[in-house]
Amino acid sequence: MKKRNISLKSKIEIQKIFKEGNLIRFTNLNLKVFYKSNHLIYSRLLVTFSKGFKGAVKRNHIRRLFKEAFRKRLELLEGKAIDIIFVVSYSRLNLTYLNIESLIKNLVLMV
Repeated sequence: MKKRNISLKSKIEIQKIFKEGNLIRFTNLNLKVFYKSNHLIYSRLLVTFSKGFKGAVKRNHIRRLFKEAFRKRLELLEGKAIDIIFVVSYSRLNLTYLNIESLIKNLVLMV
């Protein structure tokens, strides 16, 4: 799968996921996950942050970690076409790659 297919970019589709999608809250990580099945043959991802999340370097680092973990776990989503939105809401959050990878693995198994 090409890297450009992983990102969810359409504003209309993003609003639809927020309105109609399912919500999972991870209160210990200050993280919300919205997901909804899509009409495509592949899954897509969006990582967004609350307005209180300061520091562009930290935001971009966390975004890269999520995308890489998602890309590595795409084989678990074989046959499922879902759109996933992660909303990170606390800037002092200490997320490591291993935490994010296990989070995505558990999320895929729940969906």
